[in-house]
Formats: sequence, C-alpha cells, structure tokens
Amino acid sequence: MLDIYYTYQSVESDAFIRYILTKYYNIRKPVICKSINGKPYEEKEKIQFNLTHTKSLIALAVGKKQVGFDCESITGKPRPAVLAKFSEREKSEIFSTLDFYVHWTAKESYIKFLGETLAAYWRKVEFYGGKIYLRGEPTDVSITQFEMENHIFSICGDYTKTAIHRIELPSTLSAK
Repeated sequence: MLDIYYTYQSVESDAFIRYILTKYYNIRKPVICKSINGKPYEEKEKIQFNLTHTKSLIALAVGKKQVGFDCESITGKPRPAVLAKFSEREKSEIFSTLDFYVHWTAKESYIKFLGETLAAYWRKVEFYGGKIYLRGEPTDVSITQFEMENHIFSICGDYTKTAIHRIELPSTLSAK
C-alpha cells in the first residue's frame, strides 16, 4: 500500500515530511537526511517516501518499498526547452499539454525512484507506450499515473494499491 498525503497549504518541504511521519506513522522526532543527489530519507526507520511539489500543491508518497513520485499542474503550458529534450519516440506521443505532463512526470518519477538527478538522467530515460526505458532498454519498474484536481501524478514502484489523503496542516506549521 502506498499512501499519498497532499495539501495546498504553503509549507517547507522538510517540515511537511516530519509532520506526516510523526502524525501518521508515529515516528517521534524523525531525522530527515538527504542522499548525495538530494533524495530525502529518514535516518532510522524502514520507510520509503518521496516528495513532490508544484505551484501551490505539495505531496508525499509513503510506503514500505522504493518509490519515485512526481506531479505537475496541467494548467500550465508545455515548455519548448523541455519538449526539445524529449526523445523522438516520446515526441511522437506528445500532442497536448496533458501528454507533455504525462511524459514529464513519468520520467521525473523514475529518475527520483533511482535517486538520481534530472541533469544526469533526463536523456537516459524514456517514457513511451506507457513504459519506462533506461538507455533504450525496457525496465521492470511499474508506473502508475492518475489525474486529480488539475494535476497529473506519476508513481514509480511496485505498488498495486494507493490511498490518497488531502490534509489540513495546523496553522503553526503552514508558512505565512
């Protein structure tokens, strides 16, 4: 089971992670560390999570297995500089703003799943035909995508069930 917690309230990323881990996973005083590439993890617990934010939404995917997670608002416009960096196979599937963000979030969620950086892996990863490819070879990583509240979400990882929770943060946690 993968749980996704999200809010439209403004909050600092690490504070949001700590709040979720404390309130919903009973982790007292979680210590948030970062990998060499900036992927957050909890120092002592055997819990996996990945954070994403876009415009006014912040979301955290939490589970027991490795996870990559990304979302984007689909109310924006495709970015020509980013579109140019997609492979020809990917471009052959991008006909709309939604297609653009479906491909973008799929690639980014997989790169986050690996714990790598966009700069190092963007051109090594492809998403087409509903599958993720690394250096031209199909991967065995599952990708789940869904649209909700004008956002497209992509999840990479071995999860068959997902629960989505919209939360309201206490006023002491929300950024002003």
